[in-house]
Amino acid sequence: MLNELEAVDIKGDLREQGYSLVRAEDLPLDPAVRRHEATLAAEWENLGADNYLKNGGRFRERRYGRFCYIPAEHSIRLLAHRPYFQSEMANSYAGGIQRVVDPVTETSVKNPLMNALIEFNYAQFPAKDEHADDAWEVACHQFRIIARPDELGEPTPEGIHRDEIDFGAIHLMSRTNVTGGLSKIYDNEREQIAEFALESRMDTMFWADRDVLHAVTPIKPADTSRSAVRDILILGYRRVPELRDEL
Repeated sequence: MLNELEAVDIKGDLREQGYSLVRAEDLPLDPAVRRHEATLAAEWENLGADNYLKNGGRFRERRYGRFCYIPAEHSIRLLAHRPYFQSEMANSYAGGIQRVVDPVTETSVKNPLMNALIEFNYAQFPAKDEHADDAWEVACHQFRIIARPDELGEPTPEGIHRDEIDFGAIHLMSRTNVTGGLSKIYDNEREQIAEFALESRMDTMFWADRDVLHAVTPIKPADTSRSAVRDILILGYRRVPELRDEL
């Protein structure tokens, strides 16, 4: 655990290197909202199937939703559900497809930690002050990656990639019986600049999507008599001023 003088400078890290790794015990969130971690993590027991995995893959379950966040107004609104889309340039594995994904549940939407994270994460990003009055689309992805003795779990089957957003945060919710699952960060020339594992609940990686690319290595079971499970929450932020029209 860092002491106060060593507190991680997330915003500074993002400006200087494009990413920031913060361990759970060093994440400066209000303890009152962190009490809701277990309740939010339980939502990963009720995800939907990912129907867009190749070759009959069963290694990923998910839910997806969109919020409109206006920082200056501290306003968070759930937007109408719609399919998830990425371009083929961003995702060579499943890009160019309107992917129908089960929506986030009302329980997840109303969890105090979910709402606190939407605001907290934005405050860490080096966004321009004048953009605080704009609407930001916050894409919420709940992913469970499952590895079995006969199937690797692939957190990023698309490989090294961007997410076509401005900024993002990955929060680990659970990691059970896992080997692998190393997060890798690359510069714009695709040279690796960092490698680490998210290990404990609420270990978090922040990144600036235009400045770095990222990928995660496959997972497999440490004990081959049972499955390996890696649960993550991704919140991806994209400035979309016209999003106010959807409210």
